[in-house]
Amino acid sequence: MTRTRETLIAAREELRALAERHECGEALRDLGTARARLDATSFRLVVLGEYKRGKSTLVNALLGSNVLPMDVVPLTSVVTEVAYAPEPRTQVEFLDGRLTDISADALSSFVTEPENPRNTKAVKRAIVRLPSPLLKAGVTIVDTPGVGSIFEHNTEVTYEFLAESDAVVIVLAADQPLSAEERRLLTALAGITDHVLFAVNRVDVLAPEDAAKSVEFIRRNLKDLCDGSLKHVFPLSARTALETAGGPSPPAEFATFDTALRQLLIGRKSDLLENRARLLMRRAADLLTLKVGLERHALDQGQLELQRTLDRLESAAATARDVLDNSAILLSHDVHRLHAVTLRQALEATRQRLVAELWPRVESTLRAHGRRPLHEIVRELAVAIGEWVVADLKRSYSETEALAQNGLSRALEGHVKRVHAATGDVVALANNLLGMHAEVPRAVAPLDERARFYYKDWDYSGGPLRTPGWWFQLPRRWAEPRARQALHELLERRINQNLGAIRYDWLTRLDDAVRRFSTSSREQFDSIVGILSEGVKRAERLGTVVASDHRRDELERDLATLQGLRERLDDESQGRPIPARAGLG
Repeated sequence: MTRTRETLIAAREELRALAERHECGEALRDLGTARARLDATSFRLVVLGEYKRGKSTLVNALLGSNVLPMDVVPLTSVVTEVAYAPEPRTQVEFLDGRLTDISADALSSFVTEPENPRNTKAVKRAIVRLPSPLLKAGVTIVDTPGVGSIFEHNTEVTYEFLAESDAVVIVLAADQPLSAEERRLLTALAGITDHVLFAVNRVDVLAPEDAAKSVEFIRRNLKDLCDGSLKHVFPLSARTALETAGGPSPPAEFATFDTALRQLLIGRKSDLLENRARLLMRRAADLLTLKVGLERHALDQGQLELQRTLDRLESAAATARDVLDNSAILLSHDVHRLHAVTLRQALEATRQRLVAELWPRVESTLRAHGRRPLHEIVRELAVAIGEWVVADLKRSYSETEALAQNGLSRALEGHVKRVHAATGDVVALANNLLGMHAEVPRAVAPLDERARFYYKDWDYSGGPLRTPGWWFQLPRRWAEPRARQALHELLERRINQNLGAIRYDWLTRLDDAVRRFSTSSREQFDSIVGILSEGVKRAERLGTVVASDHRRDELERDLATLQGLRERLDDESQGRPIPARAGLG
């Protein structure tokens, strides 16, 4: 056992004892997860990226064979873990806890969108075990659904899995460098892991000079996004690497990535697991420090002062809750304006554009088939119009989707600032009344509160033209004007049906995001206020000077222990020698 591991295990046990003694459930949860990471025999290397960036192909190239399904459409819909075993084995774990063995050939029927649409088979994850030297080194590779596709549930699955990441490979594309969704993915990883490699895939589809420009563009932008601490960017072609797998030598660019992966991540398995545990333990120590410190400072006040402090804190909390309620109303107003004005204008512009672009196409088709029976042309156009509308909206949807996401992000950012300010007022009052120097925990949106807008149905392509057919019997010069009018009305109806569905989709998702985020931010505020009030009440319940003196000594010792533990954990993160436990006194 390494010195670092011994130190972390000892620190975790000290923190666990403190968390149990002070009844801090949130700290105990973090410490339980930290224990699991310290006990793990392999770390999770999670492969992330936007849909159709070649994540599954990259994993297959690393393994040297077609283990995971690949296709030209957004495919992976279920998390797939690939781990080591002496003998191959493929299993599917369902949401109800069942674990079933399947054949390797049957994997696609459980983990792909075409064969398991919207995860109707209720699969939690697939587990593939292989006798691969790469996996035997102590890594579990996790292939995740692509984010940003029209299949919203795939994006949700991936964001929910981020917290399980010990190290990450983000797959980008040279021909589509750095989308807004990929930027959001990087933001979501902040605070989870800083062990990230970037694989810029598909350099083979560009001319060498264009590929070089794309990679340089990605490097510059990643440097800004990563606060100037850009890690590692590797241009490569996963497809070419997979096609040449088993040959005498892999492509040079892929070999460079593979070597870096083994040296920087797999070769540092213990460091990665220990670092993840350290981060969780540091968070638990911070929470305990706030809880213990508040009670300790409260003991310096008399009973009457404590009651006055509690009354003032509760009054300030009530005022802050009013601020939060008003902020939630303002947030709702901002989002309503986003939907009623910004998105409405964007959709109206889309409607006008579609009519202007598609109607000439209808007329051109009518002219091109002037000798065919009119009823045949009209019936074919009735179907084609719906298909044209859907195809165009699918292509252009990302623009208005980005508009919705950016608008909501701005509204949420304003709400976060107001929540943080309201929480800060209460904590500042507690600091003033109790002589503390506590920091204000920042209100943030959890990963599962992230705004996602992916209209996924696209089922308004329509069918036969429903209109009285008697005028088809009229001479063509009289029937054709009626046909044009009917087709024009049908075009507008198909456009309005699709845009109406998209608009309703946005409305429900925006309202849901506002409701969940407002609830989440209120819970975060109530949690902080609860810690403050509880500390004062515990001090008040002690009652006697002897009891309070005894408790004061206990809290002083616990605070000194916590301070020492925090310093030890910080020293470990900076690679400095760690003081012996005996020095914590």
